[in-house]
Amino acid sequence: MRSDMSRHVGPVTRTVDVTGTVTSARLAEVFPKASGRVVRVYVQDGARVAAGQPLIALDDADQRAEVAQAEAAVAAAQARLAALLAGPRPQEKQVAINAVAQAEEQVRMAETQLALAQAAARLAEDTLRRQEQLYRDGAVAQVQVDQARLQVDEASVRVRTAQAQLEAARTALDSARQQRAIVEAGAREEEIRAARAQVAQAQAVLAFARQRLASMVIRAPFPGRVSHVTASVGDYLVSGDFAGRAGFVALVYDDRQLEVEVKVGERDLPLLAPGQPAVLRLEAAGGSPVPAVVRVISPAADATTRTATVRLRLQAAVDARPGTFARGEIVVERRERALLVPRTAVVVDGRPVVRVVADGRVEVRPVVLGLVQGDRVEVRDGVAAGEQVVVLGPEALPTGTRVRALQR
Repeated sequence: MRSDMSRHVGPVTRTVDVTGTVTSARLAEVFPKASGRVVRVYVQDGARVAAGQPLIALDDADQRAEVAQAEAAVAAAQARLAALLAGPRPQEKQVAINAVAQAEEQVRMAETQLALAQAAARLAEDTLRRQEQLYRDGAVAQVQVDQARLQVDEASVRVRTAQAQLEAARTALDSARQQRAIVEAGAREEEIRAARAQVAQAQAVLAFARQRLASMVIRAPFPGRVSHVTASVGDYLVSGDFAGRAGFVALVYDDRQLEVEVKVGERDLPLLAPGQPAVLRLEAAGGSPVPAVVRVISPAADATTRTATVRLRLQAAVDARPGTFARGEIVVERRERALLVPRTAVVVDGRPVVRVVADGRVEVRPVVLGLVQGDRVEVRDGVAAGEQVVVLGPEALPTGTRVRALQR
């Protein structure tokens, strides 16, 4: 009987077949940070962008005015602080000295006026006493006494007025002297601290205003490609705090770090580990094989489908868009020098056996099988490298049958 015989030593792998969807390691829905009307759209779908590149510009007239106002406030606060630190100028010191001298002169004049008023009051009182005596002696009339008494009252008023003017002049002198002392001493430490705080506050307001101005330009968060630009010139955009998930104005994904997201069943999950190699075929990229590696395995499975999400990072640049289809296999085990025989050489009769040709005769041997790869199966034990096995109709050959190998 003639039968074909074959054996082979080479690599063998165990794989898990997967299908999934192309995505990106970085994919961002870009929302406006501030509300406003669109005045310019810089990019269209499919455009490549650098990190920070403008995508959309909003009307920023109000924000520019806020920045200008904040800059003016900072300049004013800094000028006040600089003046306090520099101390009084010579002209200011001279003004304070002159004010004290003028106040002293006013005090002297008020003292003189008071002295004159007091002297006039004493004279009026002496005149009143004389007129009263003369009236008692019958030498003058009552009207003359009344006239003298009126002059006393008027003199008293002038004395009180002069006293009030003197007090006011002395108060003004004290104030002028205090102001001169302040000017000569310079700014107090608490005034300088307060001025520094005002500068810091103004600078914080300016920084916030500039941040608001910068937010009127929507920029790419990282290098990549733009997809789904939803805004047009004239649209009024609402900031991300109120827009909801449907309010994004563009989608940016990293096309240099594409991944494929697949679902793996609970039976195959224990076989997977991060770093395992894979080969994927992307329909949008022509179906050519692309090397990949397992990047992350979800720690939890879906209770409904009993599958877990696995993300595989592509190891070569391909032109594919997120959302497209991919299929392939993950290599979960690989042995470089495995003894492989065709699957047709293995007969399972209670336990697997193969028929080995020794000295031109068939010998039936039980074997231990390993990995299966296509039409070949690994034999872990029972057959040695170099031995020939029957692959055509082995189940019809009992032990001892004489055979002759066919050249293939």
